[in-house]
Amino acid sequence: MDTILLDKQDGVATLTLNRPDVLNALNRQMAVELSEAVADLTADDRVRAVVMRGSGRGFMAGGDVATFHQNIDTIDETITDLIGIFHKSVVGIAAMPKPVIAAVHGPVAGAGVSMSLNADYTIAADNAKFTMAYIWLGTNPDGGSTYLLPRLVGRRKALELAMLSETLDAEAALELGLVNRVVSADDLENEAMKLATRFAAGPTKAFAQTKALINQSFEAASMSEQLAAERDAFLSCAGTEDFKEGVAAFVEKRKPDFKGS
Repeated sequence: MDTILLDKQDGVATLTLNRPDVLNALNRQMAVELSEAVADLTADDRVRAVVMRGSGRGFMAGGDVATFHQNIDTIDETITDLIGIFHKSVVGIAAMPKPVIAAVHGPVAGAGVSMSLNADYTIAADNAKFTMAYIWLGTNPDGGSTYLLPRLVGRRKALELAMLSETLDAEAALELGLVNRVVSADDLENEAMKLATRFAAGPTKAFAQTKALINQSFEAASMSEQLAAERDAFLSCAGTEDFKEGVAAFVEKRKPDFKGS
């Protein structure tokens, strides 16, 4: 792959968006390669945590507007194709049965915001700048941001962020709950890897079940339905070697040594 770089070491995979000359703007090739990378990481049981990052001066500046301009006469087909592939990746990131960390810096715009929202944990460098940006192209947000933003910040604030598209710095994003932590730009990579290493040493199946339960809670018809899902997930975890290790470690008053199995 050219536009996506993958590195796997000690249970941690780093997925790097790699079109630095255009601030990692999303074109068809990147969408395809991102989809392939997400599928690979989902299927690879050796990977127990994922870090998503951008090369160069920023995380992602959204869609590649030059592509839209070049294909303006066939824009319906171009957009349908591009968004269809990108949305497959977004769904895969949100549903991936292992923790996904977004480590963002510099411009985080449009689809870049959507990708960071679909991650499970986002660390922002203090130089990160967030903007929805879509409105400046005369279009609406995509990538799941209209689903996730209202749930994070409420309807009115979500409308403000999408319709005014004003730029937020990292501290403002932290106050709104769009990111979990803000660190210095120099520390971003190290802090992301520390967290990923911690996740990779944890009970992978339990993380996957926890993620799935919280994701589905938005659509649960009732508390009873969610309680039943929690019971079934708990039973599934109870059959793992990590559960046995966790119980034994608790009784023996030691730190558990989870293997992700």
